[in-house]
Amino acid sequence: MTSTAESLLRPQEYISPLQIRARISREQPSGLPVVNMSFNELPYAPSAEVQAAIDAATRRANFYGNPSCQALREEIGGRYGLNADAIICGNGSEELLDVIARDFVRHGDEIVISEFGYIQFAIIANRLGARLTKVPEVNYTTDVDGLLAAIGPEAKLVFLANPNNPTATMMPETDVERLAESMPRDVVLVIDLAYGEFTGFDYCARMHALVERFENIIVTRTFSKAFGLAGLRVGWCHVPEWMAPSLYAARGMGSVNAVAQAAALASLREPDLVNARIAEIVSERERVARELTELGLSCLPSRTNFMLAMLGNGDPEQAEALVTHLFDDAGIIVNRTREKGLEQYIRFSLSLPAHNSLLIESVKRFLGSQEPAGQT
Repeated sequence: MTSTAESLLRPQEYISPLQIRARISREQPSGLPVVNMSFNELPYAPSAEVQAAIDAATRRANFYGNPSCQALREEIGGRYGLNADAIICGNGSEELLDVIARDFVRHGDEIVISEFGYIQFAIIANRLGARLTKVPEVNYTTDVDGLLAAIGPEAKLVFLANPNNPTATMMPETDVERLAESMPRDVVLVIDLAYGEFTGFDYCARMHALVERFENIIVTRTFSKAFGLAGLRVGWCHVPEWMAPSLYAARGMGSVNAVAQAAALASLREPDLVNARIAEIVSERERVARELTELGLSCLPSRTNFMLAMLGNGDPEQAEALVTHLFDDAGIIVNRTREKGLEQYIRFSLSLPAHNSLLIESVKRFLGSQEPAGQT
């Protein structure tokens, strides 16, 4: 039997492979400590109270966590004034985005997103065989009129990350409200607030109020960013109550492990610490943007815990050279922003002040190495 004939007997695949973004994985050439600023993580370790909750849950690892995350949902509801029965927890908000799409989208249906929308939106559409419509942005920011114009008869779902990843920009709140009011009521709008806390808890509360007003709006949140629990993978969504039963049917049973539930519960009980850490990140965001701008870089306005920065000439090869330089010179890993239309930018998380200063000083050395010979 020929290899061609053998290949005809293989199972049929229905999901097209997607290219995985490469990140630096080699050893640091000078043996410097490596500072990974490429994943939009928070740089702070768990507090003593959160760590104690993790340790206690780990000692009971022979038991499942509560399948419906009952205590965690009640704590979230109490903290934010929401009905716990309208809250669903998941293995990070990524699982919940996937669950929502599987509940409302079938092969050939349309999902509408912004041009530089979160990569998971495209991944989800690919898994489902859905048609993905990307709406051009204005100044790297979601265009509400473009979204509304793009919602056609086959559209079932609109994904909106606001603030957005990877651009870090934010569509005005009034535009989000206009989108909610103007879009068809039989199309689901998912407002992803993974970075909402870095804009403000008041802003998040107003987005949750839209869920109370409309029967087709869902808000997703995560403990990975502002709460610093990225490694434990726990997120949640606030949904119209009528949606909850079918979303539970699509969700993995017990997908949030017991350790993640315990850590998230403990982190909710430390609002002052969470707010202080957010405040430091926001302060560093302003400082780093100011100092990089003074060096001649262009930074997109960020409302998140990460930034996009471009060297003055906007050359993608120079951006790639800077990525390599930061690692070789200072041990810093930043993101290669290779989405079409963003290749000229590097993306990096805001980290501890010392790490951010290290990045700035390394950028200065890179710029100095690019000056023509004899120029000072």
